[in-house]
Amino acid sequence: MNPHNALAWLNFFIADVRDGLGPYLGVFLKQHDFMESQIGLISTITSLCALLFAIPLGIFIDKTSHKKALIAFCILAIVFATLANYFYPHFGFTLLAQMSVALCGVCLAPAFAALTLGIVGLADYSRQVSLNEAYKHAGTAFSALLSLGFAFYYGIGAIFVITALMGVFSLLFLSLIRSSSINHKVARGQEGDTSISLWKALSDKSVLILGAAMFCFHLSNAYMLPLLSQRAHTLGIDSSGAYAAATILIAQSTMIVVPLVCMKILTRPHSLAVATCFSQVYFILMALCFVALIVRGGIAAHFENLIGMVATQILDGIGAGITGVILPVLVAIMLRGSGHINAALACVMTLGSIGAALSGSLGGFIAQYYGYFYAYIALSCVAFAGLLLWIVSFKILETQRRWG
Repeated sequence: MNPHNALAWLNFFIADVRDGLGPYLGVFLKQHDFMESQIGLISTITSLCALLFAIPLGIFIDKTSHKKALIAFCILAIVFATLANYFYPHFGFTLLAQMSVALCGVCLAPAFAALTLGIVGLADYSRQVSLNEAYKHAGTAFSALLSLGFAFYYGIGAIFVITALMGVFSLLFLSLIRSSSINHKVARGQEGDTSISLWKALSDKSVLILGAAMFCFHLSNAYMLPLLSQRAHTLGIDSSGAYAAATILIAQSTMIVVPLVCMKILTRPHSLAVATCFSQVYFILMALCFVALIVRGGIAAHFENLIGMVATQILDGIGAGITGVILPVLVAIMLRGSGHINAALACVMTLGSIGAALSGSLGGFIAQYYGYFYAYIALSCVAFAGLLLWIVSFKILETQRRWG
């Protein structure tokens, strides 16, 4: 199989694997008499582990020439940890299993970026990343539908079987990619035999600005969907979880289309210069993510009906779909020739994850004491601050040496 197609299908099947049980973990643990505090503690510890080890894993990915083996190991580790958790649902073992899943999941993101860049090169990187993202979200929607159907008839155990099968297919498509097709120097952004120091790469002004922008984006975005579901439950619109499932499917369906649109935009003749310098189209796309997020918060604050829910989730799909495409490409452009692209990508993603972790506290506190309206307005204000940061920083980014 063509490695481009193998990469796309690998993203399709691994979408259900990288997070293990994902949103079903809490349901599974509740069935085994876990308390909410225990589930929350497991979630907190695993999230902190992922944050602590994200950058070191990104550094390791830049250095290793065994990227396929690393990805295969992560897939197997997630599948085995998830299956073992099914047979040993005890607190200590569950904590270790979920820590393994979290560490492997945080490793897979930069590993996939490195694998893709090493195969297609920077000139075709934006096209392949767009295709990968479309397939990834299609895989997420497909596995969600499978899980919904089989779990209804066979119970939560069906989720474990589906995760394992998706892992098997992921390994199959990974095996179709020849190791000889991966240029490991290109994969880490090195040109020739020269590179810069790790500290200089991670402290690059453009990387820090992008990281700050992603912090604002996820601080605003992460808790909007949970607030939507919680408000629906409070208003008596839904108590079964179907409303939450519908919101996820609407967003994921939008995220299938958005990367394909991005691919069309970024592969036009006038955009091909991104291989050598920063293109203004990236600035516009990132700004559009923040605008969509601001509008999403405004709609969610003012409209509680079905139309408002559909609109907010379409906008969620637009923002998340665009960032999924342009984030790795922007980092690759910024640090071209550095030899530390994946470490820098892990750094930017870590800053975004910190924002996502704080989003729940910010949105939940305001919703509890001031109401859902002000919670959404506050999250929209964070997005507006991120937009201002991005606009003001654009001139600075333009002057960076690697952006021409």
